[in-house]
Amino acid sequence: MCTLSIIPTTEDSSNARATSRATFRLAFNRDEQRARALGTPPAIVFVGNRRAIYPSDPDAGGTWIAVNDAGIAVAILNRNEHGVPDGRSAGLSRGLIIPRLLSSGSLHEVAQNTEKIALTVARGFRLIATDGHHVLEVIGGNHRSETTLEPFMRPFVRASSGLGDELVRTPRTELFEGTVVRAPRDALIEAQDAFHTHAWPDRRHLSVRMDRAEARSVSQTIIAVSATRVEVSHAPREGDAPDDGFGPVSKLAFERGVA
Repeated sequence: MCTLSIIPTTEDSSNARATSRATFRLAFNRDEQRARALGTPPAIVFVGNRRAIYPSDPDAGGTWIAVNDAGIAVAILNRNEHGVPDGRSAGLSRGLIIPRLLSSGSLHEVAQNTEKIALTVARGFRLIATDGHHVLEVIGGNHRSETTLEPFMRPFVRASSGLGDELVRTPRTELFEGTVVRAPRDALIEAQDAFHTHAWPDRRHLSVRMDRAEARSVSQTIIAVSATRVEVSHAPREGDAPDDGFGPVSKLAFERGVA
């Protein structure tokens, strides 16, 4: 029950050219059951020899989004599709997948490690990772996975919903195409922000900033990776009304290390 998007950015373009480091911005709306505890704000942790930043889930442990000092961002969405085991199934919690990947220095390492982890996960998941050059997508569940690695050449979006992923995929993707993909490059950040705060008054259950009786968008996390710096901004939903936005924002950052 979430929406993820990734856009290329132009910050530090001279540094990026000099270091061959791509720059990007990943935004993630986390949708959760109203009865579930809110995630804790992001913290800097050490995983092996790497630093990483991620918020935590106080109920199940782990996280749904993170970035490390190699400039690799990773996020996970539930898969709600026919025949895919749900959250009541036995197996490793999906929230524990990402922390086990953060020592990776490349998308190739992330893919290898995810495929091993998928053997212990029955629940459906869709893991997205990017270094700004490529987007890795691992679709898992039933103790197996399917992996693709594509060049990152245009804005990217994925969405899921406890009502069924197919129900939200088309309207959210069409909105993304109209507001973000068609935006001028120098207006991509503003377009991405508008997309992640968008709500249809008559279709709030399908919206990117989602609200329905038992669940809602509970937080928004943004990862910004430049040629030299990694920054995470995190904001919980401000109130319980459908028109309430996200805030206040907490931020953490560190310098990029060696990939």
